[in-house]
Amino acid sequence: MEFSDADPAFRARFLEPKFEPESFVQSIASKSIGSTDLMNMKRRMHLISSETKTELKQNVYRNHTKFIETAKEVSSLESEVYQLHSLLADEKQLLNTVKELLNVENKTDSNDTSDNDFWETLLHHCQSLGLVASNSERRLIHSGKLLEVKLENISTKNQNKGNTHTKLPASFVTHQCYGLLFTDCFIIAKSSNIRTATAYDVDQVLKLHQTSTGISNDRNTDQHKHIQPSAIQIINVKDDVIRNSFSIKHNLETLTMMCDNAQSKKHWLEMFESALYPRQRRGSLLYTDSGFLSSSAAPSSSSSSASNRSTVQQQQQQQIFEEEFYSEDWITNTQENLIILLAERNFDEALALILRARKYAQEFLVQHSQQAVPFVDEYIKSVRMKEQELCKLIEKEIQNICERGCSTNLLKHYYHHIQTLKQLGHVPKACDLFITIQLSLMKSTLKQTKLEELNVVFVENFANTFFTRLVDSYYEFVQIFKDQRSTFTKFIVWMSSEIEKLITILHNQQYISTKNFNFTMKNIDILLTKANEFSSKLIDVKFMFEEQLEQLLIQIISTQKDVIIDTLRQRHRDEKWIPITLPSHERVEQLYFEFHELGLDSQKFLQPFIAINNDIIQIHLAPSTLQFAKAYLTFSRDLFKIHYSLINQTIVEALVELIKLHLKYYERALQKLQNTNERQLKLFIMKNVEFSINHLFHHVDTLYRPKIGHSVKYFTKVYEKMSKLKDMAAS
Repeated sequence: MEFSDADPAFRARFLEPKFEPESFVQSIASKSIGSTDLMNMKRRMHLISSETKTELKQNVYRNHTKFIETAKEVSSLESEVYQLHSLLADEKQLLNTVKELLNVENKTDSNDTSDNDFWETLLHHCQSLGLVASNSERRLIHSGKLLEVKLENISTKNQNKGNTHTKLPASFVTHQCYGLLFTDCFIIAKSSNIRTATAYDVDQVLKLHQTSTGISNDRNTDQHKHIQPSAIQIINVKDDVIRNSFSIKHNLETLTMMCDNAQSKKHWLEMFESALYPRQRRGSLLYTDSGFLSSSAAPSSSSSSASNRSTVQQQQQQQIFEEEFYSEDWITNTQENLIILLAERNFDEALALILRARKYAQEFLVQHSQQAVPFVDEYIKSVRMKEQELCKLIEKEIQNICERGCSTNLLKHYYHHIQTLKQLGHVPKACDLFITIQLSLMKSTLKQTKLEELNVVFVENFANTFFTRLVDSYYEFVQIFKDQRSTFTKFIVWMSSEIEKLITILHNQQYISTKNFNFTMKNIDILLTKANEFSSKLIDVKFMFEEQLEQLLIQIISTQKDVIIDTLRQRHRDEKWIPITLPSHERVEQLYFEFHELGLDSQKFLQPFIAINNDIIQIHLAPSTLQFAKAYLTFSRDLFKIHYSLINQTIVEALVELIKLHLKYYERALQKLQNTNERQLKLFIMKNVEFSINHLFHHVDTLYRPKIGHSVKYFTKVYEKMSKLKDMAAS
């Protein structure tokens, strides 16, 4: 019976829930005739199995591809959600700021509409107030009950010390009154009925601003347009006896008014300031007269009158300067505008406004350098607070970006923020954030280096990536901080730390280690070569690599020296002191090639020690000598490539120690042969000594002598061993 591979009924049998393989095989075997049907069935089953495996692999691949695409989409959506969350937070802060500003405006509008109603109510309390309310432009600002304070001096005689007068603390009495502050005057109304205090009559009317007349008035008007000097002065009384009080100086007279509580006093002072200095921010001018009680209690004299007159003139001058300073609307609204700009993350406009405010304040201080202007200091302080807030926002944004990973496509945006901090004068902070960006860029860039089959190729690519990023960082740094030489120290320190990280990474991944000396020397040679190229074009960083590699190289050289010593000891222990026999001329050529790779003229180097007799090729050197020569030449060649001054002494000591130890074994062999007739053996050993000193070590000496400087004296002492060994061989 034949089954079609495309027969769906046949394939459906495998999908049945109660499918049993044994029953299926028995049914197939019972229906098959001979081995031909069974072979066909086996072939078809194998074909179905292969197709199933192929479909399974394709499904796995498709699902894996979809999984990767989904993961990328999720990552992208996560980034967008994070950005959306940040934007929503900014919008929320902006809306809250606008809401607060609108609430302030609504309160102001509601106050304006309620003034008329409140004014009508006050007319019932003040019987003769209509006499002073005839001005249609007059508007009520604030009103309320006050206590007028009258001070009394009590003098007593103290007869203990020369009958001199001493003043006791001043006592005072209060009279209830009602204060009404208008846009142009302040009215004090007193009750005609002391007990009930339900009806009030106007007692005093104090004009808030001076009215200028005559020629001097015209000149003053030309000099100070829209500026009216104040006719009264408000003094914030800070005294333990009279609490919650303020004084009004008018025409050399002083009126002291007491409020119910500190909050009421603060409100009265703010209202007076808004009336006297309409362009001045509230709470910035609160005058304090520390000696008010004593001066008010003292009898008036000509000297005190002159002093008061001088004080009044100074304070009036201060008011004129302040109104001149706040003459432009943008100065008055600087604080509010900065709040809105920072909430909108409009850093450029905020920077421009801060710089403009700085320049304006500095020019004003230069023009009025002879006068004290405390209100300018307060203005500068408020701007500086917003400046600090701007710096914190920029710092937070850059740090958040660096935590997620910087993108080279947005470098201009990052560096624009750095320039903003630099223009504000925060150069150290700008430099720190620049280095933070470079740290993130270096980390993400090095991660993109692909692993190669050859480790040396990977190290070269890794070093190329590192130095390419370092070059870009240098040019970007110079472009931003070229006029700030003091910041170059931080940049150099950052480069040094990055070089240390690079060496640590290569060391941890065994690209620079004590296990494979030749491979390690190649990798270090790559690093030093790249560093030398960078140093010749930009900044000298080779010394940084040399310092970072010094201790590591000392350890590597010491470890490799110990390996050579162990091998040398083992070979000399088994040495038979017989010449080396080579099987063919091809082996001789191979030996020449090996020494040629080590940087020698191999034929000139080995020819004096090779003898050919009847097609028998012999090298009159011991096997241990030849093997040591290869190891010693390889060791010296690798160290010569990476030689620099910091490890010079370590290299010289290692080379001298190895050759001396090698000669020490010759000395021991000659000592054993003393008082014997083994003349040929002694001559053979001296042949090895001559090769080791006059050929092998002489080559190393010639190679290193131009580099090692004064350390050449250690090499010179090696040649002294030759005469000693000759004497031992001759004895």
